[in-house]
Amino acid sequence: MGRVGALWHLTVGETEHMEGHDFRAADEAGRRILVVDDEQIILDLLKRVLSREGYKVSTALCSDDAVIEVCNRTYDLAITDVDLYRSDGHELMTAIGQASPDTAIVIMTTNAEDRTVRFAREYAQGLLEKPFALDELLTTVRTALESRVEDAQRSEASSSLSSRLQAGVQA
Repeated sequence: MGRVGALWHLTVGETEHMEGHDFRAADEAGRRILVVDDEQIILDLLKRVLSREGYKVSTALCSDDAVIEVCNRTYDLAITDVDLYRSDGHELMTAIGQASPDTAIVIMTTNAEDRTVRFAREYAQGLLEKPFALDELLTTVRTALESRVEDAQRSEASSSLSSRLQAGVQA
């Protein structure tokens, strides 16, 4: 079974068993996620699963479309395949980070080679190795979003402290 077939088989089976799942729509309402992959079947599947969780999901089939999306709309999270057809996923993630520094990034890959793992540690909030289980996807998404919120709170607190210190120095 190919990589898409393995992911599709695994997740379709899980989706059928998720009818009684306690979806977190109320907790996640309004969170925008961009999913980037060069395989439409994966985009459709992830959009379906994440939308059922209450996320607002957009998709892009290529790097160019993904960069246009993050330049035109604010996203809380970008989930992107690193092994994109005719483009370097590492460059895409760098471009997303530059265009939208507050967007958390989760990397998907079929081959977690050293370069990708190092890149994920430095630039991303999560790494998913295909094929992955839906529970793993949802846990990684929640963790990445929580990490971004904590980073923003730390940054805001640091800015506030700097402002107060500077005001004290000027007084």
